[in-house]
Amino acid sequence: MHSTKLKLTIIGLMVALATMALTPQSKAQTGTDHGFFWSLYFNGGSASISFPEAGTYAGNFAMNWNNCNDVIGGKGWNPGSRSQVVGYNIGSLNGTYNSVSVYGWTTGPLVEYYICEKGSVVNGTFKGSVSSDGHSYNTYEHQQVNQPSIVGTATFEQYLDNWGGTSVGANNTVTCANHFNHWASLGMNLGTFNYQILAAEDFSRGSGSINATVW
Repeated sequence: MHSTKLKLTIIGLMVALATMALTPQSKAQTGTDHGFFWSLYFNGGSASISFPEAGTYAGNFAMNWNNCNDVIGGKGWNPGSRSQVVGYNIGSLNGTYNSVSVYGWTTGPLVEYYICEKGSVVNGTFKGSVSSDGHSYNTYEHQQVNQPSIVGTATFEQYLDNWGGTSVGANNTVTCANHFNHWASLGMNLGTFNYQILAAEDFSRGSGSINATVW
């Protein structure tokens, strides 16, 4: 009997280890650099973030990614704020990516938000449009069900403003209050601010890189 139990236990462990090997690796990393907050999350594949020019431009960061199910990361503030005016310059952007956005989270309610400056975050229900900083953004709302969040797996709303027309090498400004006030007028309310960063995202399982500076 003891031998049979031992064999069953060994088989159970082998099955558990095989299941773990098939589960994509997820990593969430955060920290501070030259007075700014940074965050990097990736699922599967590999990704890294560094700060090669931060000694000269404190908000500088560089990211590389390869074969990720999803990767999102960048540099900014923690906590963010409703009144934040974000300046940025995307110095280089190569390979595959989905978007470069002012990106962040709030709690109470739990909301993931994007103000897309490059690429596209179009998803969900179209809610209208808003003009800000010389550009027209289309607004969408989408519910994420049982997905990764800053509080673990959860169901939450995504608020998405999509422009996507910025140029590499150009200085740009995002007046966050214009977007947040617009969302509030649509009943899309934010809660207590968590981090707020300029973030690159890719979920195409490709390879890419960005070097950008935020201020």
